[in-house]
Amino acid sequence: MRIAIVRTVLHKGSGQVVHIRELARALRARGHEITVFTLRAEERPEGVEVVEVPARRVWRLVRHFSGYQLVHSQYHPCLYAGGLAHRRGLPHVFTFHGFAPIRHWNSARQRVKMVRRRLGTFLGLRLGVDGFIAVSRFLADALASRYLVPRDRIEVVYNGVDVSRFSPSVDGGPIREKYGLNGKKVVLYLGRLTRYKGAQFLLSAAPQVLREIPNAHFLIAGSLRNDVLDLPGMARRLGIERHVTFTGFIPDEDIPSLYRAADLFCYPSLWEGFGLTPAEAMASGTPVVAFRCTAVPEVVVHGRTGLLVRPGDVAALARAISTLLEDGERRRRMGQAGREHVLENFRWDLAAQRTEAVYQRVLEAR
Repeated sequence: MRIAIVRTVLHKGSGQVVHIRELARALRARGHEITVFTLRAEERPEGVEVVEVPARRVWRLVRHFSGYQLVHSQYHPCLYAGGLAHRRGLPHVFTFHGFAPIRHWNSARQRVKMVRRRLGTFLGLRLGVDGFIAVSRFLADALASRYLVPRDRIEVVYNGVDVSRFSPSVDGGPIREKYGLNGKKVVLYLGRLTRYKGAQFLLSAAPQVLREIPNAHFLIAGSLRNDVLDLPGMARRLGIERHVTFTGFIPDEDIPSLYRAADLFCYPSLWEGFGLTPAEAMASGTPVVAFRCTAVPEVVVHGRTGLLVRPGDVAALARAISTLLEDGERRRRMGQAGREHVLENFRWDLAAQRTEAVYQRVLEAR
C-alpha cells in the first residue's frame, strides 16, 4: 500500500526521527511504498523518500496526499494534516509519542510550548483518527485518561532497535582511545542535556561512586536543546571535573561504538514515552541503571537487564552504579540478557508487522 508518514519537522538527532526512519525502512521491506512528508527536513534519512513542502502551515500538506491509501501522523501539529485528510475520506492513523510533564521544564517558553502541544493534540484528535498507536503501555494509558481515547482502540507498538547496528560485536576501543578511557570503569549517559532527562542526578551520584570506585569515569554525551543545564559548572562545584567528560553532540555513526565503550549505561530520566537509548544500550550488550518510572520498566527488566531505582533517589542511584561496576560477571550476564530481551521484543521488523496490522484493520473498517 502507499502510505504517507507525516511529521512537521525532522529534527536532527531526534528520537522520533529515528522512529520514522526505521519504521519507514521496515515497512518498505514488507513491500509498502512509504513517503515521509514534512515542512522542514533538518535531516534526510538515507533510504527513505522525504518530501519537504515549502509552507508555513501544516494543513498545506494535505494537498500532497492524493494517491495515497493512508496517512500516518506522528506528532502535533502534523496531527491536523492527518485529521483533515480523514475529513476528506483518507484513513488516518496517529502514533502517540507523548509529552514530558510541564513541571520538568525550566524555560517558561518551553512550558508554554508544551501547553500548546497538549491542547493542540486534544483538539486535533477531534478532527478524526481511524487508528491509534502508542509506543508503550504507559502512553496508551495516558492517551486514554488525558485525551479521552477509548483504551480498547489503542494498539501498543513498541519502538525497535537496529539489532545489527547496535551489537556486542561493535568495537568500543576507538571511543575509549579518543577520550582517554583505557583503564577506566566507564559510566555512559547519552541524551538531551535538559532537566527531565536527568544527567544532573548522575553527576550528583558521582562523588559517592568515586569513593568506592576511584577509577570510575563519567562520559556525558548529548546535544544541547531547550532548557540546557550548566552541567560542567555542576561538575566543578562537586570537585569531580577530572572524572567527567562532556562529549557534546555525537555523530550518529559513532553511537554504537559509544555504547560498547561503556561498562554500564546510566539513564536517570524522569519521563520517557518509551526509552530508546536504554534499549539501544541493551542491544549492545551494555547493562542499564535507570529510574523506575513512566515507560522505563517496560524496557529495562529490573534485576535481569539492569537495575531500576526510585526516581530522584541519588543515593540509590550511586549504590546501583557501584554494585554493577564492582561485579564484572553480573554486568556480563545482564548485558547478554539485555540483548536477548531486545531481540525478543524491540525489533523494527516486529514494529512494522504490528503497525501494518493496524493499517489493515483501519482499511477494512473504512
